[in-house]
Amino acid sequence: MRKRTTISLLSLLVALTLSGCAVQPVTLSDQQSRLVASHWSAGEGSVEAKNLRLPPDQWWALWNDPSLNGLIESTLKNNTDIAQAQANLRSALATLTGATAGLFPTATLGADASRNRREGSSTDSFGADASAAWSFSFGGRDVSARRAAQASANASQLSLEDTKSAMTSEVALTYVRLRLAQTRLDIARQSVRSYEEAKNLTQWRYQAGLVSATDYEQANAQYENAKATIATTRHDILQYQTALSRLTVTPLSEIQAIPEGHIPMPPSNLAVAIPADVLSLRPDVLSARENVRAAMENVRVAQADFLPTLSLSGTIGTAAATVGALGASGTGIGALVGALSMPFLNWGDAVAGTETQKANLDRAQAQYTATLVEALEETENALSGIRSSAAKKASLRTATESSHLAAQLALQQYSSGLEDYQTVLSTQRSWLTAQDNEASNWADWAIAHIDLYRALGGGWTPEAN
Repeated sequence: MRKRTTISLLSLLVALTLSGCAVQPVTLSDQQSRLVASHWSAGEGSVEAKNLRLPPDQWWALWNDPSLNGLIESTLKNNTDIAQAQANLRSALATLTGATAGLFPTATLGADASRNRREGSSTDSFGADASAAWSFSFGGRDVSARRAAQASANASQLSLEDTKSAMTSEVALTYVRLRLAQTRLDIARQSVRSYEEAKNLTQWRYQAGLVSATDYEQANAQYENAKATIATTRHDILQYQTALSRLTVTPLSEIQAIPEGHIPMPPSNLAVAIPADVLSLRPDVLSARENVRAAMENVRVAQADFLPTLSLSGTIGTAAATVGALGASGTGIGALVGALSMPFLNWGDAVAGTETQKANLDRAQAQYTATLVEALEETENALSGIRSSAAKKASLRTATESSHLAAQLALQQYSSGLEDYQTVLSTQRSWLTAQDNEASNWADWAIAHIDLYRALGGGWTPEAN
């Protein structure tokens, strides 16, 4: 009767342990749901990530820029931040392996041999044994520890994907700025030629006594300033090239060998063909969610210290005077030990450990909310930047064409004596500014798409409609 009662009690404790260790899903709180609903109308998580996400190399290939594709490939292969994230993932997986092993018994095999000599005679002894041990926490410590390790490994995997997104975004951003600087260098060179033409014309008119020395000096100053702009822009180009060399871990000479080109342009439908579920699949959001899950399991690990732990260990073996006699009748040895332990005078440590883990859970929950809010903010800002750049394209193109025509007309009229040099100077400056504004807006358009890529945590498969 007592034996049945003991078995029933153990069964009840096991059932309570397993039910208490059931995995609880981490879902959005009411506050978090309101944030998503007000900023991102379609909710979260209705489509699997694999149906929405594109790997970095495939997404950047949509930009149809071979130089950018090569830089992205080098980044994914060589970048040191990505290499560190990969090492962190391997470490997390090793921890998971250790936590999984803790759920199963441990076993060892051994063998020994000895010779004892006394008073001219010697005796031999040989032995072989196997031992095993296993412990079971009625609070589910090992089960929860394994689940916490699994969640941490998942978070490390997601952090790796987030690092890839961040690094490829930084490379693309630096590449766009490099192309903008090269475009500005072309504009500066064009301006030097224009200012040189105006200077030569002013010099001729000054020598002919048609204008004052002031006009000539102004024209010469404008020409020299334009030449100085070229040196400054070349310095900017070198800075962007060295940044790309660092990010891709590629020799600077290979970066400088990349042929000049235009500012890369994303497909026009990327920003309007975003599946609404992509935001909820942002890697750092999912990683923060896994960290919450790991913190929940660590609370259970700490709470398990309040409940008893059953430990079982056993040994079987054989010992004989000769190797051939091992295993014979009468040479066997064995032992089986069981122990039940629970805290008694160290409840203070158990309470403190539990409170510490609960504080870590609160911290993880707050970080999850902060990451979600940041994702929403970055996404809305990137979409606003795309809309703003798109709205200015036509006006800036018209401004560039009109200012160019005005500069040509002013120079012609000045050569005919119908305008003063201040008009020439003003229209040339307006043309230079208009060209720079248009080029900057094209770069802003590309950068806003890069910001959107970063805000959404990676590339996505555009919706057909």
